[in-house]
Amino acid sequence: MAQASTVFRQALRELRASAVQPGKLNRPLAANFRTVIETQRAAGQYNDVENAIIFMRSQRIHKELLERYNPTGNYTADERLRATTRRVGLEMPKVYDPEAN
Repeated sequence: MAQASTVFRQALRELRASAVQPGKLNRPLAANFRTVIETQRAAGQYNDVENAIIFMRSQRIHKELLERYNPTGNYTADERLRATTRRVGLEMPKVYDPEAN
């Protein structure tokens, strides 16, 4: 029983952390994890649930790393081009505007 509750708490923790709205728990998904854990309790093996927990954690960490090291993900095309040129030590040339003096 102790291992089942530990695995279930890990699953709930990871579900909360990787939710679309942070901190909000998806109740149907949590109920699904509970039924899977209950069915696997008889065999004493929680490999499927532990693999799902590892997968969710890996996906969340991957998303965090992408946001940290590739911050141009939600830029416009011009902003992305400007950020890329700055990254290699250059500046974008000023665009000619015939209206300006």
